[in-house]
Amino acid sequence: MSFSTETLLGVFSALTPYNNFNLNLLFPEVAMFDSEKIVFDELFPDQTLAPFVSPVLAGKANTAEGGVQKSFVPPYVKPKDVIKPDRILKRRPGEPIGGNLSSEQRRNAIVVDIFDNQRQKIINRKEWMACQLITTGKIVVEGEDYPRVEIDFGRRENHTVTLVGDARWGQVDEDPNGDLEDWMNRLDAPCTHIEMGGEAFTQMMKNDEMKELVTSRRGSETTLEMAPSAMKVTFRGRLGDGGPEIWTNTDWYIDDDGNKQFYIPQNSVNFVSTGASGVIAHGAILDKKAGYQPLEFFPKTWEMDDPSVEYAMTQSAPLPVLPLINSTLSAIVK
Repeated sequence: MSFSTETLLGVFSALTPYNNFNLNLLFPEVAMFDSEKIVFDELFPDQTLAPFVSPVLAGKANTAEGGVQKSFVPPYVKPKDVIKPDRILKRRPGEPIGGNLSSEQRRNAIVVDIFDNQRQKIINRKEWMACQLITTGKIVVEGEDYPRVEIDFGRRENHTVTLVGDARWGQVDEDPNGDLEDWMNRLDAPCTHIEMGGEAFTQMMKNDEMKELVTSRRGSETTLEMAPSAMKVTFRGRLGDGGPEIWTNTDWYIDDDGNKQFYIPQNSVNFVSTGASGVIAHGAILDKKAGYQPLEFFPKTWEMDDPSVEYAMTQSAPLPVLPLINSTLSAIVK
């Protein structure tokens, strides 16, 4: 029995939201495109000034500036699972011995579990893309059936920094406070959050000046309260009494080769502003059952008769976009 699209979308809307640090912090909006392409100039704000005119003369018409419209066809993410018949026949965790669920009830519960897991995988991928964008100013997408493509958002070169030699933190001539002030001043919007790898934060706090500057009162002063979760992100305080919040991010994922990887380099410091106007853009789902419309998630189930196999799959075509990309900066400090 396949679920209807309306039923599955209702299931997704009822699932508990996940905490993902950078998605929650910098990408509060979702933009939908009714084509497979995401068009950047529809997302970027107009930062020109209104012209001066005499109050007794007609208003001045806006003129479009020349330029190239940038667009990108985002890669699909579409985790797929087999709904195994043997799982349906087994008692679920928490179910009384002997079982009190029918096979259909157990099957429906398993399907919800599968879709919840697929949704988490997709959100993890979006968090990975967001971290790539913040760390490098670019997103590189590549897959088994998707050739390598680099999406360069044009961040200024001096917003991607690597300290070398005696300038590295932990060396004799280190100046973490001077570095932080310099980097924050480069942003196009006021820095609101400093996100650090565990190694970078540990090294910074060995500096006597930084020990005095970092205030660790938590209270209710943070702008992003994170509920306890498996995510390894911790509020550490503020830089001075009214400065940006400092967070350490040691969250990790398993890559395609089965290796543990950190979402951000652990020897790095990222500077971001919540004024960066981030959005998660979604292209249309190229599936007849989805009506070829843009959806954040499109779940579906289907069956094959010989052999009897049932599948569950979730499709999405996301791309994080930071219109004010120069409101971010990343530095390798150690």
